Amino acid sequence: MKRVLALAVFLVLALAQSPLAKLKAALDLLRGPAHQGVYLVQVERPGSTKTYRLRVYTDGERAHIRVLEPKAEAGQAYLSLGQDLYLFDPRLGRTLRLPSTGRTERFLGSDLTYQDLMGRDLEDLFAVSEADGVLVLTPKPQAATPYGRVEVHLNQGLIERVRYYDQRGQAVRELVLMGYQRLDGAFLPKAMEVRDLLKEGYRTRMEIGEVKVGPVPERCFNPLYLERGC
Repeated sequence: MKRVLALAVFLVLALAQSPLAKLKAALDLLRGPAHQGVYLVQVERPGSTKTYRLRVYTDGERAHIRVLEPKAEAGQAYLSLGQDLYLFDPRLGRTLRLPSTGRTERFLGSDLTYQDLMGRDLEDLFAVSEADGVLVLTPKPQAATPYGRVEVHLNQGLIERVRYYDQRGQAVRELVLMGYQRLDGAFLPKAMEVRDLLKEGYRTRMEIGEVKVGPVPERCFNPLYLERGC
């Protein structure tokens, strides 16, 4: 009975929220608590599949990502600090600061973008309205985004599906979240899948495991530690 009442209260509060407040709350839940974990990324292309293992440190606002496998890319590291994005390339032995426009580019050649993994671009770059229970995002003036519209589908406050449209209104990619796990009072998806809707057979699936919830050392968010690790 208590659980029913709690769910009813949650739904009433959710209905009273503005569309922007619903988006902010859903994104907070999507990123989960501060944690470190191992993310398995499988990139599918017609006739081939490539798998990456990544070590991820995040506090929900900032993220440090280090490639563990495959051997050829091991040691590459990425750091997102708001709109600032850094890359350590072990072949060059240098840390580079990437332009903010690069946030929508493909991550490690997959269908994921830096924006999918890090940052809060959806609430920063878009105005939010709601139609038929779906959050509809349209770019703010001068926003640096290739999308003309983004639709966010929620299920009991959790993001279930995100569909992206180009400037002509054509659906170009879709992100699906699967199987949220509850961690330390917050939520984190167990897996997500991104499909390129313009290229048949282009798909990326990411599974999140070996999660350790707790504060992340501050040095993990210092560009000086991209090379040596944290």
